Amino acid sequence: MKTKTLFALLLIASFMTACAQATPTGAYPPPGSGVSTPTSAPPSPTTPPTEVVATPTVAPTQLTAAQQAAIQKVATKYNIPADQIKIVSTEPMTWNNGCMGVVIPGVLCTDVIVNGFIVKLEANGQQFEIHTNQDGTSVIDAAQLQATLIYVVRATNQTIQVVNPNIPLGPTYNPAFTGLPSLGGAISGTAYLIDTLKSDAVSVNGTSQQILTFIQNPTYGLAIWRGGEGAQPMLAWGTQPAGTDRATSLMIAGLDGSNPQTLLTISPNTQTPVQLLAEFWSADGKSLYFSKEPVGLGGYIVFSGISDLYKIDIASKQVTDVIPQPAEVTQNPCVDAISADYRFVADHCQQGMITIRDLQSGSTVTLQPPADFTGYRLMGTARFSPSGDRVAFALAKGNPDDEQSWLAVGSSAGGNAQLIATSDKGNYYNVIGWLDDQTLLVQQYNLSASGVNQVLTVSVDGSVITKVAEGSLLTIIDNR
Repeated sequence: MKTKTLFALLLIASFMTACAQATPTGAYPPPGSGVSTPTSAPPSPTTPPTEVVATPTVAPTQLTAAQQAAIQKVATKYNIPADQIKIVSTEPMTWNNGCMGVVIPGVLCTDVIVNGFIVKLEANGQQFEIHTNQDGTSVIDAAQLQATLIYVVRATNQTIQVVNPNIPLGPTYNPAFTGLPSLGGAISGTAYLIDTLKSDAVSVNGTSQQILTFIQNPTYGLAIWRGGEGAQPMLAWGTQPAGTDRATSLMIAGLDGSNPQTLLTISPNTQTPVQLLAEFWSADGKSLYFSKEPVGLGGYIVFSGISDLYKIDIASKQVTDVIPQPAEVTQNPCVDAISADYRFVADHCQQGMITIRDLQSGSTVTLQPPADFTGYRLMGTARFSPSGDRVAFALAKGNPDDEQSWLAVGSSAGGNAQLIATSDKGNYYNVIGWLDDQTLLVQQYNLSASGVNQVLTVSVDGSVITKVAEGSLLTIIDNR
C-alpha cells in the first residue's frame, strides 16, 4: 500500500489578439461584505505570488503606444511589475494575417495585412518577444507559438524524471499555482527542487541532474527568486533541526552556492521542535516568506499544507507575521494557498469546509462541499483560480483501505461547491493549480501495490480528463 506523507508535496495571461479564437475544449468575490475580489495577475508555475515593487526604469512618456502595450502584456501575463521591464529592441514588421506570426492550432486568423512591431523585452533575467500592431491595440506573446509545459516527476522506480508530453498550451494560458508549500521551481529551463528521498537539493533539466552540494540537510521547501536588474537569481531553504538544541536555520545563496547567508536560526525550547521552510520570495528579492513546521508528523496524510506564514527582510533580518503560528501545534498543517495579491488565504483546518480568510479585514467565508454530497471525510488542497473568483479543491474518504476521491469547484465568495470529477476506488486527488480559467492540473495518487500515480489536466466542468504524465509531480518547467 502506498501512503502519502507530508514530504510528498508539490510545491508548484490572457491571449489578446486580432485573431478570432476557437472555443477552448481542453481540460479547463471573496467575502462580499466590504471585501473586494482578488484582481491581480496570478503567478507563473515556477514563480510564487509576487509583490509590486516600484523601481522605475523608463519613463512612460518616452514609450510609444506599441511599446507600452507590449510592456503591459508581459506585466499582466507573467505577474512582473511594469516598471521592472526593460525594452531591448523594437523592430517594424508587416504580417499577412491578424495572428501576427503566432499561429496556434484551433485559433483562426483574420485575413488582413497588419503593420506593427516586434518588441523584445527583458525582466528578471528572461527575455520576451511581443508582436503588436502599430497602435498597440492588438498584442500577442510570441512564446505561445511553441509553449508547452515540462513536468518533473518522481517516477514509479523512485527516480526523478523530466516528462514533456508536447501538449501546446491553449491561447488562454494563464496559470495560477498558489499552493503551499513548494518543493522548488525553474529558471531558464532548469528546475531546482528538493529530493526528499535523499534529503538533497538538485538541479534538473532535459539532459542532466546535479546535486547542489552547498545545500546541506535541507527541509522540504525550496524557494526561487528569478533575479532582477543587476541581481542574480537566488535560492532559499531551511535546514532540518539538528544537535542537542534542535536548531534550524533559514539560508539563501546564488544558484551556484555563491553569496551564502544565514537569515534566521531558531532553537525551540519546547518538547515539540519545529523546522523552517522557505516558501517564496517577494518580486524584488528583498523579502522571503517562510513557515515554521512541526517535526515528526507522518502516517496517512491525504491533504497537507503549511502551519503559518512569516516574512523576513533580507537586509535587516526583521520578521513580520503574516499568518501567526497556532498556540498549540496539534494537527497536521492545513493552510492550502495564498492569493496572488497576498490578501486571501484558503485552508482546510476546520473539518467539512474550506475557509477563505481576508488577511486585511480579518473576515472569513466558508466553501462547503456539494449540496447533499456524502461519503467523504476530508477536504483539502484548495487552490485559487487565475482571477481569484473560484477555488478548486479535493475531497476524500480518508481511508487507506477503502479510498476514493472527488474534485469540486466553488466560488471564493463561499457557498456550496460543484462536484466535477470522481476518482476510481483506491485513488485520491490533490489539486496542484489552474492552467487557465478552464483547466485544472491535478495529481492522482494510486494506493494499490501495482498502481501508478498520474498527473492529469481536468476541465473545470469535469468533461475532459487527460493524463499528461505518470509519477508524482515535483515541479514544472515553463519552456517559453
